[in-house]
Amino acid sequence: MAKRLRIIDDSAHGPAFNMAADLYLLDLCAAEPAVFLRFYHWEPPAISIGYMQDPSTLLNMPALEQAGVWWIRRSTGGRAVLHQKDLTYCVTFSRDLIEMGRTIHQTYELLSRCFMQGLLECGIACSPHDSPIDSRTARREIKLPCFLAPNRREIMVDGRKLIGSAQKRTSKGVLQHGSIPLTGAFRNLPQLENISPAEQAAHREMLNAKCTCIREIAPSVTRDHLVACLGKGFGAVLNLDPVEGPWSAGEQEEIAACARSAAFREQWLS
Repeated sequence: MAKRLRIIDDSAHGPAFNMAADLYLLDLCAAEPAVFLRFYHWEPPAISIGYMQDPSTLLNMPALEQAGVWWIRRSTGGRAVLHQKDLTYCVTFSRDLIEMGRTIHQTYELLSRCFMQGLLECGIACSPHDSPIDSRTARREIKLPCFLAPNRREIMVDGRKLIGSAQKRTSKGVLQHGSIPLTGAFRNLPQLENISPAEQAAHREMLNAKCTCIREIAPSVTRDHLVACLGKGFGAVLNLDPVEGPWSAGEQEEIAACARSAAFREQWLS
């Protein structure tokens, strides 16, 4: 059984540090009976792509350079996400913590309850539903953004998707991370993809119709208040007392060193 919920309210970092930090927590959770919950931002803004996606065919590299947007490959599957004025989260825990779910579906169900409780703390009523996007259409449209691809137990507000998530399970631990848009900036993704103007317009129209953000549903909720409420929600659902604190100096240096390494950059940035 988990002994604590460690919450790391992180500052903004570049894409390499952010993905290295998620992998660091995945390794850390294998040695400690705790649930780790990290909240973070991206500076500069970046697109994270699914592990099996090909950036050279998916992304419009000149458009990214002009917009000052970077890219990185995630350790999870799924599709492209634009991290620009969003709140990104990462949850990791040991596979030995069977109360956190034995399967992908069970873990999604549990973490959805955590997010719903946290959002309710903010005054945001939501519910978990299957994606509103037709799954057959999404499978054909391999370039659809992550927020338009079907997934398990999406967090919905008034029929529109709020949180997009992806999960990775290894022999030792489980990692789930995802994006909560604070503004409508996530809808800029289509113009950075390697698709036709007509496809860009169609994807943006779908993002407008099917997805939402915190500013649109609760404009008075600040980033810090959202983080505090989500932490309370996780603590309540998991029945754990949250322990909040930043990275130690040693942890931060270890993550930064990994992010700078040639091996990391070859695997996640090429």
